[in-house]
Amino acid sequence: MKKLPTTARRRSLGTGAEDWVDIRPLSEDSPYPTLVTPKVEGLDLNEWAKGNRPFIEKLFHEKRSLLFRHFESGGIEGFETFTNLVADGARLPYRDRSTPRTTYGDNVYCTTIYPPEYTIRLHNEGSYWTAHALKAIFGCVTAPETGGETPIGDVHGVYNRIDPEIREEFVRRKWMLQRNYNEGFALPWQEVFQTNDRAEVEAYCKENRIEFEWRDGDRLRTRQIRNPVLAHPRSGELLWHNHAAFFHITTREAHIREALVSEFGEDELPYNTYYGDGGAIDPEVIAHINAAYDAELVKFRWQEGDVHLIDNCRLAHAREPFTGDRLILVALMEPFQPPE
Repeated sequence: MKKLPTTARRRSLGTGAEDWVDIRPLSEDSPYPTLVTPKVEGLDLNEWAKGNRPFIEKLFHEKRSLLFRHFESGGIEGFETFTNLVADGARLPYRDRSTPRTTYGDNVYCTTIYPPEYTIRLHNEGSYWTAHALKAIFGCVTAPETGGETPIGDVHGVYNRIDPEIREEFVRRKWMLQRNYNEGFALPWQEVFQTNDRAEVEAYCKENRIEFEWRDGDRLRTRQIRNPVLAHPRSGELLWHNHAAFFHITTREAHIREALVSEFGEDELPYNTYYGDGGAIDPEVIAHINAAYDAELVKFRWQEGDVHLIDNCRLAHAREPFTGDRLILVALMEPFQPPE
C-alpha cells in the first residue's frame, strides 16, 4: 500500500472517490461482502466518507454489503460518526428487544449478548417490528481470538430456496411471535420495552400492532402477527424477511428446548412462533426453512477496525461461537414501514 504525506492525503479527499480505494469481492465464491480498502496507508474512513456519500450510496445499492477494511476508523466514536455520514436520519432505538444490549452511544449498541459457545442463526434485525431498518452498520472494536464471525445470507436466495407451497401457506396465514415475560427466564418486560410504566408498554403495543395481556405476578404476554415476505422498498425484490424459524422452539439446541418445554410447557415459553391464525408450524417446515438459510450463509473473519454496512432487508446476519473478548457494535438506520 502506498503511503503519502498527511497533507497530500487530505487535499485529495472528497474528489475522485474511486481513485482512493480498491473495490472487489472479499471472496471469489460469493458476491458478498464487497471489500473496500484504501490505496494509501492511514486514510481516515470518516474523512473519506464525508466527501463521498453519493459514491458510497451508489455502491451500497449495487453491492448490498460493503466491508471497509484497513482504514483509520476511529474506534467507538469514529463508528458513531460514520453512521451519520452514510445514512439519513437518526439511528433506531433498540426497543421491543429480544436480547440484552449494552449502549455505546446514541442508539449505538453492542451486538447480541449471548453465551459465546452458541450460534445465533441468520435473521434480519427487527423483522417483527413495524418499522424496519434498511441499513445495518457493524463495527469491529475487538476481534475475538477464534470464531465470532458475523455471517450474512441473502434472503432473496432464501425465498427462492423455500418450497413454494410452504411460502404460499405463510403468505396466506402470516406468522405470529408469542412472548411471555417475567416467567423467570429471558428478559423481563421492563428491559424489553425500556420502561417500568405499564401505560408506556400498552401505548407502544397499540402503536405497533402488538396484542398484550397482563397476567398475575407482574407477567405479560404479547402476540404480534407479521407478513413473512417483504418486497424490498427500493428494488421490489421478494425477500424471506421474518423470525418465524429463528424464534421457533425447535430451532433451539435440543437440551435447551427440552428444559424449556419441561419447565414452562409450550404455551408459556418465553418465545415461540406460530402461523398468524395461531396454528402450529410443523417442525419439518422449520427445518426446511433453516436449511434454506444455511445454504445462503457466507462467513468471514473480523479484523479490528472493520466497518460493515449491509442492506438489512436483503441480507440477514448471524453470529458464530467464539473465544476471547469480542466487541462488535451495531447501529440500525433509515427506517421504513411496509404495508400491513
